Amino acid sequence: MKFSELSFLHRSSRSFNLQLFSEERSEPATPRKRRKTREEGKTAKSQDLGAAVVILAGLVMIFILFRWWFFWIASLVENCALFMAGDQIGREGWVLALGKDALKTFFYVWMPLGFFGGLVGLGISVYQVGFFLASKPLIPDFKRMNPISGMKKIVSLRSLVELCKGVVKAGLLLLMVYLALKNELEGMSHAIAYPLFQGVPLVVETIWWLALKMALLLLVLGIFDYAYQRWEFERSIRMSKKEIKDEYKQMEGDPKVKQRIRQRQREMARQRMMSEVPKADVVVTNPTTYAIALQYDRSIMDAPVVVAKGRGLIARKIREIAEECGIPIVENPPLARTLYDIGDLGLEIPESLYKAVAEVLAFVYKMKRK
Repeated sequence: MKFSELSFLHRSSRSFNLQLFSEERSEPATPRKRRKTREEGKTAKSQDLGAAVVILAGLVMIFILFRWWFFWIASLVENCALFMAGDQIGREGWVLALGKDALKTFFYVWMPLGFFGGLVGLGISVYQVGFFLASKPLIPDFKRMNPISGMKKIVSLRSLVELCKGVVKAGLLLLMVYLALKNELEGMSHAIAYPLFQGVPLVVETIWWLALKMALLLLVLGIFDYAYQRWEFERSIRMSKKEIKDEYKQMEGDPKVKQRIRQRQREMARQRMMSEVPKADVVVTNPTTYAIALQYDRSIMDAPVVVAKGRGLIARKIREIAEECGIPIVENPPLARTLYDIGDLGLEIPESLYKAVAEVLAFVYKMKRK
């Protein structure tokens, strides 16, 4: 094989590999991509962490309000016993009276727990994803009903990971329950022989500690799950270099289009400037490189104004218009260069050039009188 053929194959394989590399999603997501993903309702959120925090907060709330609950529940049981022992159970409206008492006890007992649990659940959700309301997930999407795409989600790597997580979580919880019951089973069996007000607190305390240990285990698993969800989310929204370039073009516009727009704007500005040349009183030239058109009206101006300036082809165009309109052209290279450098288009000349420009205007006015 010839050296040229080897060189050609090497260049081809190199360009092919670079193309593959440009399509690889190796770059972190841009803020615009993150915002669009968030608007679609896609965020890094762990359901396990939210459930564990709510359960743990509920257990703490139960521990704090246990005496409060015991008082209201005991009062309800006592009222029911007195109600049934008396002769009111056969009277009209006894169901409504007993129902009101039970409903009041229910609200006093469970409303604080429900309100606190809902508040904690909202707080942990805001902590994970921030406070943002996305309406796009509420819009019906019939593509989700496609069985083929549904099967792809079922057999995907994410589904396999979620299955493994569920198996591990269930196994750990069952192991904890087994160990707890194994150690406490003998004590709970003896509690059956105790009096009611001694045995029930022992059983309740055992169940409460078991629930607390399970909630702490769920919290640890939820923290690991949240870390995994964040890693998986960041990996899923990565972008390729080509996607970043395309996004930049969409945000900033195509550079070629922007260049054409700027060119068109310069042409329009140049046309407006050329339309002001016939209003000038004099054109100061270099004589070939620079041309600056000055206008001065004593009734409305404090000093001469630069109505047009340019170099090269623009300077030539200014001189041509001046010749067509009969505007005097004065060759003064130092003044022309200085006016081009420090004179602003559409503004009065600097004060440092008053004397030099006044001499030019005096010369022009003298020529006009002659």
